[in-house]
Amino acid sequence: MHFFSESDDAFLLELQSQTITASSAGFSEWVSDTCPPISLGWGWFIHEDSDRMMLAPDGVRSNVMLIDVQGYDLGPHKTVSLFSAWLSGFEWQTAVCTALNDHATPC
Repeated sequence: MHFFSESDDAFLLELQSQTITASSAGFSEWVSDTCPPISLGWGWFIHEDSDRMMLAPDGVRSNVMLIDVQGYDLGPHKTVSLFSAWLSGFEWQTAVCTALNDHATPC
């Protein structure tokens, strides 16, 4: 469930310094309704040329560590990589744009 999203000018400048052509950038946080809650957040940017909202490089963070079938943790890099792959197939952009527009921030 979408928890919050906001634009971040400092993050935008950071991405632009990495030669990412972004017109806007920020962060989004989603949380489960389970107990204990699971939190997943990521950085996003709006690509200047295509106007598409995209996942920022190395932008995923969570309070979850994924494990393999033997119960060994996959480590932070593999966990982030798998969450990033999952997010690429998940429709999150509409909820983020709606939240940003509700706060008078252009999407």
